[in-house]
Amino acid sequence: MNINFAVFICVLFIVNGVTRAYAGHASSIKSHFKESSSYAQQVPWTPPEPSVGGVGVRGVDVSVGEAGTMGGGGSMGMMGDPLLLSPSSSPSPPALPTDPPPKCNNVSGLSAGQAKLCLLYEEHLASIRYGVQAGLAECRSQFLNRRWNCSMTAENVGSPFLGPDLQTSSREAAFVQAIKAAGVAHAMARACRDGRLNTCSCSRSGRPKDLRRDWVWGGCGDNMEYGYKFTKVFLDVKEKEKRWKKGSPEQGRNLMNLHNNEAGRRAVLKKSRVTCKCHGVSGSCSLITCWQQLPSIRELGEHLKEKYEGAIEVRATRRGRLQIRDPRFSLPTASDLVYIDDSPNYCIRNITAGSIGTHGRECNRTSHGMDGCSLLCCGRGYNTQRLVTREKCECKFHWCCYVQCKTCTRNAEVHTCK
Repeated sequence: MNINFAVFICVLFIVNGVTRAYAGHASSIKSHFKESSSYAQQVPWTPPEPSVGGVGVRGVDVSVGEAGTMGGGGSMGMMGDPLLLSPSSSPSPPALPTDPPPKCNNVSGLSAGQAKLCLLYEEHLASIRYGVQAGLAECRSQFLNRRWNCSMTAENVGSPFLGPDLQTSSREAAFVQAIKAAGVAHAMARACRDGRLNTCSCSRSGRPKDLRRDWVWGGCGDNMEYGYKFTKVFLDVKEKEKRWKKGSPEQGRNLMNLHNNEAGRRAVLKKSRVTCKCHGVSGSCSLITCWQQLPSIRELGEHLKEKYEGAIEVRATRRGRLQIRDPRFSLPTASDLVYIDDSPNYCIRNITAGSIGTHGRECNRTSHGMDGCSLLCCGRGYNTQRLVTREKCECKFHWCCYVQCKTCTRNAEVHTCK
């Protein structure tokens, strides 16, 4: 009896110690990420327009985009109802990695401030790495058929962990900076929702004012607040801890990176949506729950690609601030991309600028767009190679049990830039 009582007392002491340690860890998190009462208002919520159509809502997901336009809705087609989408039409974000997280000792290329944060939040490294990789993959997808196809040379490796950076302060460098920040914020928000991190959980964002009263606000939404704040601290500390002379090119690049980091993070907030789902017996919609959901990486890439096309040229002043070069243009917002230097000539190979040229790139002979041979090859012409391939075709299943196919010959032409 005495032995059991002693064991019980020991267990109480251990639990009490673990509780205090976790509370201390949580307080250290709050010191890095101050709670913001206005965060819920940063996530856009636009009331939808009235419905015109009339389709049922049986077992489908209900989503509200930033545009707030209304689809068919049956009895739910009223002002304030979310857009009705089928499960296949809603964007599916990429799966988070299952690999074990890297260790801080094995990560190179971090600044002094990032190394300290790495020791505090080592379990975040896997999500950070995945976010950077997802952002760069989307960069390559968006610029696949352009002269600059998001390619990097050995001189632009940058941080091995945080991905490459372009040496020139061009609009391409602005896009790379923004898409990486968006990718990390996206991955962190999803990791919180999936329970991959001990320092965060589901979203606690406030209920939208225009959401119908009989719809339940809850569920396990993506924690965009934590993703935004952690990304801001982790990525921006690298730029803030550097001390350059005011007005110098180095200081201008730091300010440019900070601005484009913010533009990437705000893209995640701007393109987020409120998603709802029906619950009930036999496909009925007796209960509807709603939560905040991230956009897909593809949506972020397309949004930032538009910002890339309208990027604003700036310069660093002697006061250590950014100023637009042409006063006829309006001031950039925090969601716009800014750049300092003109883009280099990506037609030719330029190692310093990060250009591998377009020699040997495959082009489309019949296209008049950027992927066309006339534009992609920069007027140098192209080579045509005829390929003959043999493949199985017109396959039929015969009972029982074999498949019989014919062999077809296909002729194809491949055009590459000279």
